[in-house]
Amino acid sequence: EEAPEEEIAVGPFWMDIHPVTVAQYARYLKETGAPEPRFWKNPDCNGPDQPVVGVSWYEALAYARWAGKNLPTEAQWEFAARGQENRRYPWGNLPPDTNRCNYKDYMGMPSMVGLHDDGHTPEGIQDLAGNVFEWTLDAYAPYVQIRRDPNHAAKIPQRTVRGGCWQSNADEITSTARRGFFPETQNKNIGFRCVLPVFSTPTPPPVSSTAP
Repeated sequence: EEAPEEEIAVGPFWMDIHPVTVAQYARYLKETGAPEPRFWKNPDCNGPDQPVVGVSWYEALAYARWAGKNLPTEAQWEFAARGQENRRYPWGNLPPDTNRCNYKDYMGMPSMVGLHDDGHTPEGIQDLAGNVFEWTLDAYAPYVQIRRDPNHAAKIPQRTVRGGCWQSNADEITSTARRGFFPETQNKNIGFRCVLPVFSTPTPPPVSSTAP
């Protein structure tokens, strides 16, 4: 599902440095009254600096729009991970290890964002490999079918995740690896991050009328 390789134009964009955290999502819940995601009270994954997990694609998209942003397209996500250097992993072409990413179940849970600082991209984006799968905006469809029939993606029920997770092996955390999940999925190993086109002005989240 990673081939064939082709050139795609990607406009300039900002990307969150790390996946959305539990602390960030808690503010969203407080401001909107949205339901708590699955695993919200699980001690393995509810630390304030851990990436929020157990959110469906719909919940991730709702948060992104609340924050005045969006979920990344696959092209945006892959460009952030591969860069102009065509990196195999976000940090480069050296093989992964536990200093660079949370993978191969060595921690048994999602890690705090930024803990594996050796794995950041040259631009400073963290946790693009391992830790949690990240929802993207796009449907999960083979590239060949999308190219032959641009409307094919609309017929596909699954959405694409990128980056692998804390349970993944090295071949699932490359910059091109991709998987599909149904958008209702609320797994312990799926989170998300947001993007914003460079020429867009973010809409600030609503401010509560009551004191914190």
